[in-house]
Amino acid sequence: MNILVLATGGTIGSAAENGVIAPNADSELRLLQAYRAQYAEKAHFDIQKICSILSENADDRFYETLITALQDVDPNAYAGVIVLHGTDTLSYTAALCAMACRSFPLPVCFVSSAYVLSDARQNGVANFHAAVRYIESGLSGFVVPYRNRNGETQIHLATRILEADPFLADFHSAMAKPLAIFRDGCIEPLSSPALPTQTQLREMRSLPVKRVSFPKSVFPLKLFPNLALDAISPDPDVCGAVLLFGYHSGTAPEAELTRFARRMEKAEIPVYLSPASPSDTQYASADALLRENILPLYGMTAESALAKLKLACNQSEMPRDTFLRQTLYFETVQP
Repeated sequence: MNILVLATGGTIGSAAENGVIAPNADSELRLLQAYRAQYAEKAHFDIQKICSILSENADDRFYETLITALQDVDPNAYAGVIVLHGTDTLSYTAALCAMACRSFPLPVCFVSSAYVLSDARQNGVANFHAAVRYIESGLSGFVVPYRNRNGETQIHLATRILEADPFLADFHSAMAKPLAIFRDGCIEPLSSPALPTQTQLREMRSLPVKRVSFPKSVFPLKLFPNLALDAISPDPDVCGAVLLFGYHSGTAPEAELTRFARRMEKAEIPVYLSPASPSDTQYASADALLRENILPLYGMTAESALAKLKLACNQSEMPRDTFLRQTLYFETVQP
């Protein structure tokens, strides 16, 4: 069985030297050696190093490179693809690739490690093993296998995984519903009305964007109490939209955002809000923002909202808001 490994760097592709963790040229070889020594499995891997960065340095050029590499893969040559990636921005890259490459017919697993491979606490080899078994089991979709500190390895849907816990470095899925569990060498898919089935994951989809590039940026803005929004002025020449990351109940500071929304309207920069859930009743602050034409992106993680908006602002196939109303890759979470 042939599996393509796309290496991008990250902790799994780094080494620690003199107290500094940085990408290392021999990391992929060490990963495969450790994997084969521990699991004695014989899948054949083709390694393609597309870049070597720490994932906190991921930018639009990185996304363009990775998405192009995925789109250039010959699906007849491989059973699946493993993307080696850092943990910091893993959830953002996975969501964007799943949406941009949703027509890709092979399983794609994003694999990372909480620590460098020479550290006894590392989980990169275990995560790689789960990815290989996912592919060998004939399963489909863009997924993230990850072993948390409690020893449980979960398989997360790429558009549902949340940013890692900053204290434990654990990953979780929206609504605490991963796609599957990896246990005793076997993938155990979880059944839930909130999750896509393997049949749905195998469905052929057309590309949402024919050529992926990001000349227009999305300005993500995390809201905090007493944030000085009056000091923030995105450049309309490069900013395609503002995405506000509000509080969990879909709320945001009313007075400051009202002024901000009016400034953005004059600059012709649309403003969106995530998270948001449709409801018959809503808080007064949320109602005020809707009346200022701050547009909610319903039922998505922050990562998926950002990915979808990035694609929407950089395509010409249809109006931006028409594009946003499409379901690209199971990003809408249903309670």
